[in-house]
Amino acid sequence: MKLPNIQILRACAAMMIVVYHCGIETARLSAVSGGSRLFDEGPWGAGVPIFFAISGFIMVVTSARAFGSLPAAIDFMRRRLIRIVPLYWLVTTGALGVALFAPHLSKAPPGDYLYIAASYLFWPYMRLTGDIRPLATPGWTLNLEMLFYIVFAASLLFRRRFGLALLFGSLSLLVAARVGGLLSGDTLNFWGDPIILGFLLGAAVGIAYINGYRLSGLSAVLMMTIGLAVIFQSWAPTGAEDALGRRLADAAPATLILIALALGPQIDDSRKLWWPALLIGDASYSLYLIQEFLLRLMSLGWHKALPATMSLSLFIPIGIAAAVTVAITMYWCFEKPVTKWLNGMSKRQARPVPERISAPLVGETAAV
Repeated sequence: MKLPNIQILRACAAMMIVVYHCGIETARLSAVSGGSRLFDEGPWGAGVPIFFAISGFIMVVTSARAFGSLPAAIDFMRRRLIRIVPLYWLVTTGALGVALFAPHLSKAPPGDYLYIAASYLFWPYMRLTGDIRPLATPGWTLNLEMLFYIVFAASLLFRRRFGLALLFGSLSLLVAARVGGLLSGDTLNFWGDPIILGFLLGAAVGIAYINGYRLSGLSAVLMMTIGLAVIFQSWAPTGAEDALGRRLADAAPATLILIALALGPQIDDSRKLWWPALLIGDASYSLYLIQEFLLRLMSLGWHKALPATMSLSLFIPIGIAAAVTVAITMYWCFEKPVTKWLNGMSKRQARPVPERISAPLVGETAAV
């Protein structure tokens, strides 16, 4: 199974988040000099719900034949931990160094070792600013990803129909309990954030994919155009950022874009035109984790290291170029080789995982 469109979408989502944080940093720099912000970074934050939708889609599609097996559930978690943990722990250790040796640059609670442990263990924990963010700030989404992985692994213990019903039912009930004010404590309320519905929307697209639903090229372009138009119209329902309406308003266009690229015609990834985007897609996890730290360092030294006459608008292309370069380097030098080595080590110790082919979920194959 080759889905180069999804790699391209990963690259686009990661680049959107880079632009989002460029907007945040240039706004800070503008405020210091008494100027106005260069652009509204808000719509570019849609990269996060796009990533959530991709995650739900990929988990369902890659595990379609693995339901109903304890070894498959164990193998799933093994592969997810190998994929996520090493780079995240590396970045978290760097953030810990900043918190210890330059605490004025960190928002970590000083001397709170539970906070440090929680940051490494993907456990939601409050920081000084009153929000739940780990040492490596972008890792807040990984706290939710890990919840999704655990519930998905549990669903793999059952046959596909029941397993997916368990996945959708449990996460939907968690969100319903959060919205209804039935959850107590910061951790449960964080896990019940309606943003996790993005995983389920992506999983629904995955179900459509494995059942053979496809879009024509024209339908895919129309779907993507609608999704992008909704994102960049800079409109959102009133209410808190984590309110159900706001989260669904973010998840809906992200899902439309995923539908277009997952179910529409796939690009020809042998053409050199696509290689840079595919490479960024490969390095998107590295890019997501390092870009915020790198852009903050650039922001701190912008006026000190560069001539005062240099336009602040140059921060954006320079920041993007620097983030992409560092991320690709980290991907080639750390993420890829470490992941390959750990997979090789674990495969030598693991038992083979049987494949089980389940019946179609939604009737006969259909084309749209």
